Amino acid sequence: MTHAADETYLAGEGEPDPQRWRAAAVILVAIALDLIDTTIVNVALPVLQTDLGAGKAALQWVAAAYTLTFALSLITVGRIGDMLGRKRMISIGIVVFVAASLLCGAAQSTEMLIASRVLQGLGGAIVMTQGLSVFQVSFPPKERAAVFGMFGALSGVAAMLGPVLGGVLVNADLFGWSWRPIFLVNVPVGLFALIGVNLYVRESRSPNVKHLDLVGVALVTLALLSLLYPLVQGEQDGWPAWSFVAMGCSVPLFVIFGLYERRKAARDGSALVEPSLFKERSFVAGLLVMLSFFAIISGLFFPFTLYLQVGLGFSPLAAGLATVPFSFGAMITSSFSAVLAIKMGRKVLSIGMVIMGVGMVALIWTIDHFGSATGGWDLAPALAVLGLGLGFVISPVVDIVLGGVPVEHAGSGSGVLSTADQLGAAAGVAVIGVLFFNLLAGQAVPGANTALPELRKELTAAGVAAQAQDTIAANFRACAKESGKNEDAGAPPAVCRRIVPAGAVPAGQEQRVGKALAKASDKARKEGYAKATGHVLWYEVGVIGLGFLLTFMLPKHARKPEWEQGDEGDAGGEETPASGDSGPAPRAHTAERA
Repeated sequence: MTHAADETYLAGEGEPDPQRWRAAAVILVAIALDLIDTTIVNVALPVLQTDLGAGKAALQWVAAAYTLTFALSLITVGRIGDMLGRKRMISIGIVVFVAASLLCGAAQSTEMLIASRVLQGLGGAIVMTQGLSVFQVSFPPKERAAVFGMFGALSGVAAMLGPVLGGVLVNADLFGWSWRPIFLVNVPVGLFALIGVNLYVRESRSPNVKHLDLVGVALVTLALLSLLYPLVQGEQDGWPAWSFVAMGCSVPLFVIFGLYERRKAARDGSALVEPSLFKERSFVAGLLVMLSFFAIISGLFFPFTLYLQVGLGFSPLAAGLATVPFSFGAMITSSFSAVLAIKMGRKVLSIGMVIMGVGMVALIWTIDHFGSATGGWDLAPALAVLGLGLGFVISPVVDIVLGGVPVEHAGSGSGVLSTADQLGAAAGVAVIGVLFFNLLAGQAVPGANTALPELRKELTAAGVAAQAQDTIAANFRACAKESGKNEDAGAPPAVCRRIVPAGAVPAGQEQRVGKALAKASDKARKEGYAKATGHVLWYEVGVIGLGFLLTFMLPKHARKPEWEQGDEGDAGGEETPASGDSGPAPRAHTAERA
């Protein structure tokens, strides 16, 4: 059945779905799995590094493969949902996600884990795009702020649950499986969501999309790959010429993709991305805000987790609990910021970015001030402020960006929005990861220097001669320098195994000198990680500043809700039904956009 909005429902007669809130609940459960898996792996990275022998680039790929696959898949699977049916695609996405989680949990090598994360990212992409599309076509406009507010609040909760749940599961070492339960826990929850989707979600599709734009799929995939792959792998390979050539090629590929999509839309109306979406100012500006926003968040937690666990020696559980203030703050403000934005407009987003900037600067100060003695409670105030700012951005932006998208292009719009999210996340991990590891290598020797005065005192007390102390200090610096560049955490550099020359330690003082060296190494590591983390977070402040400026590209106020537009010309004051559920409102909306 085709309604005036060109939206086909396979159940109902154009009335708002009576089970839409139940459907939203189960979809949010499915989306929660995706959001949790974006962060749950972070606390397990050090354990993965030891268990699977993963190098630095491999660690980046374990985190980035999931988000990169998201970025490559979202536009395509969003359009497929418009064509084949959104309920069907959500079910397929959950099945793929659950199967991939099983493979992740069973991975015997880094390569198998990364490949399984790619498949997991594909399943998550399907669920995310179709879930947002269902919200848009199933809910009347006046209810969308509420449902997108729930989505924003869920983002905060999931961000909190990810590290905490990951820390609990890794710390518990269930059945001796170490990190594997962080993926296996998805299986029962995913099956529950699958049953709920099939019970409560109403099928919908757009009759405007008759077939998939395969050329568009190939072009956008090549463009995204040519940009992101060298960002992750280039540093590992020493930035060869091909990495810069590939990144340069992404620009003409994106241009060619845009031009092709315009011709495709004019020829048969089945473009992978509807070009008219980019005529909407709020849509384009919102995408740029989301791109910078997710680069900030993902770019923060990759080095921050390593700082907590490897640098400060936090357990996975302690690292997860340390991030709770951030997630709790995000959960609080995201629960009402979408509704607040209806009255205040883009000011809410600008305020959120300012608060995030204050929180990030406070976090840098905390790390620099407390240094190697930093504890979880010391970090809590800055993280809470950072989370409060995040909550003011995440919910309103989703509503603003999708609010101007006609329902017949809901899948395409959701796909582009989610692509911007995940592209920003993948770029954030890649770029900040490169900067962090370079800074970490550069801070290795300064970190060692901070530990040397105390080490020399201990060596003097142990009766080590001054000349021998100079040799030990030089070897200690060399060990720190090589460790900063070392890829294999399980195989320390050779210089670290001969810091103390033979005969330098008086008889009976070996144990005392060994403890002094261990203590000095611990302090040097903490200081090095603290300095590197503090420095790399200044780049995050810069991105926040860019995001703040981008909010001024948005309209001062969101588009007036469609039901209010209908009320102005309706003497009876009767509410306009949901977009895509009846004719008048969607027709007026489409005309306005034209």
